[in-house]
Amino acid sequence: MALEYTHYVVPYALALAISLALIARLWGYRDRRGAMGFLFDVVGLLVLSIVYILQLVSTDLGAKLFWWNWRFVPMSFMAAGYMITAIEYTDHEDWLTYRTGAAIAAVPAVSQLFVWTNDVHGLFYGYEYDAATNLLVPQFGPLYWLFAAVAVGYLAVGVALLLKLSLAQRAYVTQASLLVGSILLVVAGEIVWWLGLVPVDPLPLTSTVKVVVFLFAVARFELLDIVPVARDKVVEIMRDPVLVVDRTNRIVDVNAAGRRLVDDPNPVRKSVSAVFDESIVTVVDERLRAEIGIDVDGQERQFDFQSTPLYDNAGARSGRLLVFRDITELKRREEELSILNRIVRHDIRNDMTIIRGRADLLAEHVDDAGKEHLDAMNESSQHVVELTENVGALMAAITGDESIEVEPVDAVGVFRTQLEQARQRFDDAEFSIEGELPDGCYVEANEMLSSVFTNLFNNAVQHHDDPPCRVRVSVERDDATLRIEVADDGPGIPESRRKEIFGRGEKGMDSTGTGVGLYLVDTLIDQYGGEISVAESESGGALFVIELPLVEAPPGRRSEPSTEPAASNATPASGDADAPPTPGDDVPTTPDPDE
Repeated sequence: MALEYTHYVVPYALALAISLALIARLWGYRDRRGAMGFLFDVVGLLVLSIVYILQLVSTDLGAKLFWWNWRFVPMSFMAAGYMITAIEYTDHEDWLTYRTGAAIAAVPAVSQLFVWTNDVHGLFYGYEYDAATNLLVPQFGPLYWLFAAVAVGYLAVGVALLLKLSLAQRAYVTQASLLVGSILLVVAGEIVWWLGLVPVDPLPLTSTVKVVVFLFAVARFELLDIVPVARDKVVEIMRDPVLVVDRTNRIVDVNAAGRRLVDDPNPVRKSVSAVFDESIVTVVDERLRAEIGIDVDGQERQFDFQSTPLYDNAGARSGRLLVFRDITELKRREEELSILNRIVRHDIRNDMTIIRGRADLLAEHVDDAGKEHLDAMNESSQHVVELTENVGALMAAITGDESIEVEPVDAVGVFRTQLEQARQRFDDAEFSIEGELPDGCYVEANEMLSSVFTNLFNNAVQHHDDPPCRVRVSVERDDATLRIEVADDGPGIPESRRKEIFGRGEKGMDSTGTGVGLYLVDTLIDQYGGEISVAESESGGALFVIELPLVEAPPGRRSEPSTEPAASNATPASGDADAPPTPGDDVPTTPDPDE
């Protein structure tokens, strides 16, 4: 094959050298969204530059036509690569299926079929050979224009996606503009050639400029780092501040409320550490959910922060969605409710203490006929006190953090303590243990675990009509679960009501209970990751079954939390420092020390 140097080859050789350098530079970004499509484009540019150089320096007409025919393959790669880049970059990767891939691959295959048979039909192109300049002057046929229309269609899809992105998300205007502007330069160069205004096809040259602009966007505007992530989840009009960060912890999108939160009109491309204080950055980096305080416009606001990982279609983590829900007013109302709860409970307990104290004074002056009524009054007083303590425990359980603080607790140890206190509290009831209580049964719980057992024992006795009440308990364990049963011989619970009894304010048939004890039990067991159910006991009464997941014992078997019952005359589990004083002549009326 005869070769001859021509000055027309110089820009194409330069394009080839630049393409090689760009491929080496882009290879480091191959795992980023949009990079593989552009690598496809650059590889096409590289091959096209080689083909053009060989076509220009060849002096044999057959060799020129041979290399001319090969140019249509890399041209297809370049157009498809640009479209794939836009599809990936704008988060439409679900479009890239095997079917669309086969359709894209069919274009160069079919075009090559017609190109290599062009001598037969002449529908793809004709040509004239200028011996003086050693150039082929093409004459385009209908099949060429069909091929060109498909290639331009690929580019049009990419441009449309990028324009839509820039219009919808102002954060990506610069990146999208660079990608669109560079491809318009390529199309303009082809139009100039089609009109015969230049003697050679400028496609490799304009495409090299396009790739250089792409690299500039990568280096200057973090094109492959700042990519659209989960815009569908970000609603600009949301009142909650929302930020989207990529996997390098750089902000890629933010709504109006988010800009007000960080007090920055344009935080995009800035790292999280640049817009938040260090204490907040620690929470954002390490927690999936937390309550944090942030200074907004000079005022401390409370936010329920939640971080949600985002993944691309391949399952790779592409970023995080950060949502800050303003709960300042909710926390203020919660605090007011907590104060009201403590005040009301304090007043009720003080009044009930007076009633019980006066009842003790009356005991010496009441005959046998009135003793029954005095005992009923004392029993009702005790139930009212239990109600205040259960309400306090319930408030602590349902108004605390979304994720309560728990630690390994010896559940059987707490169970044994509450069982002994129940025996002392209900001396006319019979509590029996079936089998032996196992040791070292640790579950994830807190000091309110005692309220669970206290309320179950209270429920068993208070629902019993004909003394003596018999309560049977058992504790079993396997490798993963602790199972606790509390059965009584009372009237039982109809099957139709066994789910209802755990609802707020539900009480058993003819119950004298407070109505919140079982709701508290169910709430706590759920927070501990366990389950509670009710069935019929062997004696026809109620059988409560608790199942809690076992955990490893803490190092050194650290001391257990307080096992004082939350629903008895012992110190309340709700956090109040004062228990109702013992009734007597000296009736205290001082306020709670925790107020």
